[in-house]
Amino acid sequence: MIKWYRRYGRHDLPWRKTSDPWKILLATLMLRKTTARQTEKIYKKFIERYPNPQSVCSESEKKIRSVIRPLGIEHQRARLIKRLASEIVEKFGGNVPADMRKLKLLKGVGEYTASEVLLVAYGEPRPLLDRNMIRVIERVFGIKSKKARPHTDAQLWKFCKSLLPKDPELAKEFNYGVLDFASSICQITPKCERCPLRLICYYFARRKVGA
Repeated sequence: MIKWYRRYGRHDLPWRKTSDPWKILLATLMLRKTTARQTEKIYKKFIERYPNPQSVCSESEKKIRSVIRPLGIEHQRARLIKRLASEIVEKFGGNVPADMRKLKLLKGVGEYTASEVLLVAYGEPRPLLDRNMIRVIERVFGIKSKKARPHTDAQLWKFCKSLLPKDPELAKEFNYGVLDFASSICQITPKCERCPLRLICYYFARRKVGA
């Protein structure tokens, strides 16, 4: 997966070129319910204008809405970004915490968002278990979460963490590789003929037998 990412991954995405925890946090919020390509231009404009939580705190919610309007649900996003920035300034002196428990105290920050901050900004190998990674894991390994919301399944998080390289940089490449692979190959309707994992994939083996 790391080799695949190095060759085919989306290396040009701006939030993958930074280790600034604030900028990573912003990217996870902006990417919700939209695509990477839609987010890219707005993200660049936003971080130029608001490079840290303090700069958001001194801005009006109305102005923030105007900047992020092309992403949709701008009222909800602006309110969340404004509150998040305020909490970081008030509780942590303007610094995004490097601790899972403290990160999850922040408004709108769950396991995935906190994991991405810890992985990319603070070099802590953690899986980025979203619906895309869940789809790949379920297909390749033939496992299925018993939870109605698999991204809340602690056992699934634990399994995914066991797959990660211990080296932080390799763990980051692995995570990004799986996410990009899910987006381009292991889609809802998978492109199995192009898949480098098909020889070890439970889903492909069953599909082949049933063909």
